[in-house]
Amino acid sequence: MKTRVYALVLLLPLVLLLTACPQQSPTPVGTGTSSAATSWFADGVITGIYSNTAAAELNLPDYLYLGMKDIYYWNGKVPQNLNVSTFPTPDSLLSFTITRPEDRFSAIIQDGIGYYNRLSMGTSSPIFGFGSAYVAPGEVRLTRVLGGSSAASAGLRRGQKLISLDGAAIPSTVEAWNAMLSNLGATTTMVVEDNDGKRSTATVMRTVFNEQVVPTVRTYTVAGKKVGYILLTSYTQSAVGELTTAFATLKGENITELVLDLRYNGGGSVETAGSLCSHIATQLAGTPYVRLKYNSRYSANDQQFTMTSQPNGLALTRLFVITTDRTASASELTINALRPYITVRTVGARSYGKPVGSNIHIHRKSGYMLLPISFAYTNALGQADFNTGFAPDIPAADDITRDFGDPQEASLKAALFFIETGRVSAFAKTTAQLSASQPIISDPQDGMRLPAVLLPK
Repeated sequence: MKTRVYALVLLLPLVLLLTACPQQSPTPVGTGTSSAATSWFADGVITGIYSNTAAAELNLPDYLYLGMKDIYYWNGKVPQNLNVSTFPTPDSLLSFTITRPEDRFSAIIQDGIGYYNRLSMGTSSPIFGFGSAYVAPGEVRLTRVLGGSSAASAGLRRGQKLISLDGAAIPSTVEAWNAMLSNLGATTTMVVEDNDGKRSTATVMRTVFNEQVVPTVRTYTVAGKKVGYILLTSYTQSAVGELTTAFATLKGENITELVLDLRYNGGGSVETAGSLCSHIATQLAGTPYVRLKYNSRYSANDQQFTMTSQPNGLALTRLFVITTDRTASASELTINALRPYITVRTVGARSYGKPVGSNIHIHRKSGYMLLPISFAYTNALGQADFNTGFAPDIPAADDITRDFGDPQEASLKAALFFIETGRVSAFAKTTAQLSASQPIISDPQDGMRLPAVLLPK
């Protein structure tokens, strides 16, 4: 019998770490008392999302501090003999005990049960389902529209220019724009403009929905070659079925090259990453794609995952991956996993850089989800040299004036140009430099990522 254990790979912490130093508080969150508990899990074997030792009875701060000294990947660097009652919040305790600069990722989520349920069901919290960027005074563009959302049903598309929200024109400052967003209700009416100047009105509402994570699949003919394109927005468990369908389509088109768009993909399931790798290069069935390593206390959880044969898989020897600084975790795992076997060229901007992950742990007494980094991962050759992200082989802009899959969109255009000529276009280099200097501020409606990593035991 297999025990299925969730682990979380986050692009950014979902909570603010309020302070790095302990402070006195009139309402301390910790007891500062000692306990006989010495670990979260007996014998260093992770059996689920709840502790299976006496640690489960600890109050939250004591439980968190124990976990940092126990399962945390850098547990040997955690300060000893802290009085947790001197920390005003769990966040301040976490901030004080993490290892810098290596750890930019450990986090705490207050509504752990709610978040875990969203992970399990693959649904979002109530959101409109669109992302946007403030480009210049009075100019805001849609950066993406999540498949299955109210925004998608209303016909909104990436690249459209926002003209007004609920009758109010787009403001001339970022601060005013952020204030407008924060005051949106459950429903909003938007006027948008296409690149040809055509305007339309759409009413969208905050809804809970199952995101379609492979919303765009395209094929192109470039220099006599059939080139496929897949947009993958998240490595959810549901993505496996969508990827199978997408690759069946591409295999039917006899593609020989593939552009994989991961520019906003912040992570997801290790198993889904394996399925994707297996579909890209099915000739590699049986070979390892990732190895996980825990600290010495939890080395029993170290494991290796291998690729599998896929009926609709391709046997590609080269892959192009579109990346930005939001490309992280399982997305970077995919790039790293295939590098020992096939040529992988990244297109766009440097990825985020996160070769580590967190098992999900819920403190039963408080309901908090605790996400200390608990493992690092490498590819089959032991490589994990992307702490600062993967630098692009083909620099290109994230062209938010055009929709995903548009062959004239700067990043996709740069990939297609390289496939055609074997060269990096001067246009791609220029637009990449220009885009790096432009102030593009994304708003909270950019979508709530639920990047679960399911680790079978």
